[in-house]
Amino acid sequence: MVGIKNCKRCGRIYEINTDTEYCFDCIQKDEKDFSRIKEYLYLHPYAKIFEVSINLDISINKIKRYLREGRMEIVEKDNQFLKCELCGCSICSGLYCDECGRKTSQNFKSVYMGSDPLRAPHKVNYLQKKKSPAKKHY
Repeated sequence: MVGIKNCKRCGRIYEINTDTEYCFDCIQKDEKDFSRIKEYLYLHPYAKIFEVSINLDISINKIKRYLREGRMEIVEKDNQFLKCELCGCSICSGLYCDECGRKTSQNFKSVYMGSDPLRAPHKVNYLQKKKSPAKKHY
C-alpha cells in the first residue's frame, strides 16, 4: 500500500512503498556514512570507535547502530562498548551474546511451534468419485 509518512530522521514527508521509516535521502546518506567507515577501517583496522567518530565526524550512536545491526564487528572480545541486551556481557556485534541468542531463538521456536491445535497443519481430504461400473456394449 502506497502512502505518505514523515521521515523518522529528518522529518520530511516521503512516499512509502516499503516498510522503511526513513526517506530516500536519509537512506542514501546513511549508506554513504557506512561506506566511509568501512574504507577508514580498511586503512586503520584496529581503530577505536571514538577515533572513527572524531576523524569521520560520524556520531557514536550511528556507529553503535551499525554494530547492533550486525553490519560491523568490534575486534576486541572483551570490549566495554557493546553489551548483550539480556545478560550484559561483552559482545562484538548484534543484540545478544551467543548463549542469549540461542535461548531467545529457542523461546521463539517454542512459542511459534506450540501445541496450539489451530497452528497444526491442516489436512485436506479430497472426495473421490466412485467409478461407475463400465457399461457393456453388446
